[in-house]
Order: sequence, then structure tokens, then C-alpha cells
Amino acid sequence: MSGRLDYLEPAPEFGESRALAPGVEWLRLPLPFPPGHINVYRLEGDGDEPFLVDTGFAEEHTTTLWRDAYRRPRTAVVTHFHPDHIGQAAALAAGGTEIHISGPEWDRARTLHEASGERIDTSIARFFADNGMQGAYAPARRGNGYRRSVPELPSSVTKLEFGPLPFARDWTVSFASGHSPAHALLFRAGDPILAAGDVVLPRITPNISVWPDAPDADPLGEYLDALESLRELPNDTLVLPAHGLAFRGLHERLDELAEHHASRLDELRDLLCRHGRCTAREALPELFPRELKPSSMPFALGETLAHLNRLWHAGEIRRKPDEFGVWHYEN
Repeated sequence: MSGRLDYLEPAPEFGESRALAPGVEWLRLPLPFPPGHINVYRLEGDGDEPFLVDTGFAEEHTTTLWRDAYRRPRTAVVTHFHPDHIGQAAALAAGGTEIHISGPEWDRARTLHEASGERIDTSIARFFADNGMQGAYAPARRGNGYRRSVPELPSSVTKLEFGPLPFARDWTVSFASGHSPAHALLFRAGDPILAAGDVVLPRITPNISVWPDAPDADPLGEYLDALESLRELPNDTLVLPAHGLAFRGLHERLDELAEHHASRLDELRDLLCRHGRCTAREALPELFPRELKPSSMPFALGETLAHLNRLWHAGEIRRKPDEFGVWHYEN
């Protein structure tokens, strides 16, 4: 995969930076879980003050890098609510950084942060049961994992809106749903350059999941629409992803991502042709044939449901509960 992409190597070491283009500086911060890093970027704004895209995970090594190795930014854009992107926002804000994030992403972060561990465990257990994931598949009670990963949120933020950034008018903001509610994308037309966050990654595919609070959602349909909209950008756009190497070859990567999900949808179509109906529990091994860690199971279930719900929303299959309330998908 991605053999046709033009990568910009090497990546900077932790605590260092690399200039990729005029007004574009690449920083890399550590993560305590795969893929082991997150890319953040300092981009040229209006005047002499650059702004930051994403902040890193709330862990000691990253905190030390912001304190000792990198100059704290005056302004930071958080692309979405996930812990590796927003985790350091509160610490930066306490030092004077103004945090910008979309309204839906901020609402999601606050909702998760404020939820009780009991409420989260109950919601996830019901979600698993509704999809046939009882017994050995039942999730362990973990409490509020989001609050453990993001111990603190900024006390206030500024909401992002479509259009030019008010502090960097060469950069235009748009939003993509699917991976998260309203993931910010930043585009500079002159070069062209796209700060893509998790929406377009060079080697891995972002998780696209149905979650317990929105079991009827169609995140995969929203994500595929977002990919299609990015085809309007030039193919030689320099893509700045949150993980992996910066690259050129946007359209090729959009093709690969769309083909990946198309093949997964075909696998589920084949399963339904063979058996006529299935639960998410029965479909999950088709998409994830290898043994999964318990911590990965909610993501695997969510992604399986995203593909089943895409077929359902497209009108290819039906969804209905059995006498025990377990959802079945059928031709």
C-alpha cells in the first residue's frame, strides 16, 4: 500500500523539528501506544507568530518537551477531541496558548470528560449485548478511560468556523465527519498544503466506528463523503498527517482508503450472501480474523458496525432486533 506516494523523509526526532515548506515546521511527539508518535505542526500565521496544529498526549515526556525543547505557541488548533490531539491543550492554555477547536469536537470532549465511570461501563455493556457480544466477548469494566487519558481540559476555547482562520488568513478551515464529529482540516491554496490530522493517513486507516451514544449512525458514509470532497484539491498537495510521514500523492491515497473500505463492504456482502443474516458478533471475525486484545474489541465492534450500518443506510440490507433485542442484519 502507498507505494505511489512521495514521502518526505526523514521524520524529526522527538525534541527536534524539520522545515517542510515555507512557513511549515514539522514536530514529532511521543505516544505511549502504537504508532508511538503523533505529528504536530507549526504553521505560519498572520504576522511573525506561527500557530500550532494539535498538542500531543498528556504524558510526562511530551510535557517535558513542551517545557524544555519547544517554544509554546500563542495559538493552537486542535483538529479533534481524541486524547493524542487534545491531551496537552489544558497545559498549553495554562501557559497562555489560545485553543481553537470545532464546536462538535469540544462538546464531545466535555461530554466524555464529565461522564461517570459507571455510566460509561453501563452504556458499553448494553452496546455489546445489543450486538450479540455477551459472555466471553463482554467488555471489562474500565470506568472513564477518556478522563484518564485527558486528565484536564482547557477552561475555555474558541470555536472554529468554516473559512479563513482569523489569525492566519492564508489557511482555510473545513470539517470532516466519520473519524470524529467535525474534524478540522486546514488548507493553504498557494502551495498547496493540507493539514489532514487523522482523516488522511499515509499507511494506516483511521478508525471509523459506531459508538454507543449513536448506534444508528452512518460514520463510514460520512467519512467516504469527506474523502470524495478532498478530490477537489490538487493531487500534488503536500499532506501533513497526524501519524506517519508527510507526503504528496493525495488522490492516490484517497483511492487506497476508499478501496480499503469497499473491500470490507464486499466481505460483509459475501457473508450475508452465504448466511442470509448476521449479528455484529458474527461479522466481526470477517473483518478482524486475528485474535484481538480486550482493549481493542470496542474499536473492532465499532468499525464492524460502521460497515454494516453503511450497507443498511444504503438500502442494501435490513436491520431488526430478535426476541432478545439483539440486532440482526439481513438481506
